[in-house]
Amino acid sequence: MNTLVVGLGNTLLGDEGVGVHIVNILKDQPLPPSIILKDGGVSGFDILPDILESDRVVIIDAAKMGLVPGSVRSFTLDNVQMPDGPEFSLHDLGLPQVLKLGSTLSKLPPMLLIGIEPKKIAPGVSLSEEVTGQMDNILDYVYSAILDFTKEVVN
Repeated sequence: MNTLVVGLGNTLLGDEGVGVHIVNILKDQPLPPSIILKDGGVSGFDILPDILESDRVVIIDAAKMGLVPGSVRSFTLDNVQMPDGPEFSLHDLGLPQVLKLGSTLSKLPPMLLIGIEPKKIAPGVSLSEEVTGQMDNILDYVYSAILDFTKEVVN
């Protein structure tokens, strides 16, 4: 069984790109061979075929949750509220629209959504000091969440 791990975000807008930064860091970590890492960037629609072809999916993205910047939370599709209507998104299609389209076309695989609270979403290629200062905690959380979700152990 393969697990697709996708980092979403725009790396030109500060903390908006945190999902992409995380996936790029994970490329240097020991992970089971069944885990596929993908920089999803801002192309929400482009990841749909990869999602539908995967056995499990983990999506990492900045998420405004009203928490302290750098906080991390994970959700399943059953316990996250996705907006129903059209909305502005910095991705081609927002994640809610991509998942809604995917569920219309096919049965979605089990998914874990990992949200990281941003501090600053504004032009700039660097993450905020607040998010950068929590990076070790963020990486530990994400790494453990991926392994727990896939029920795999790294040797």
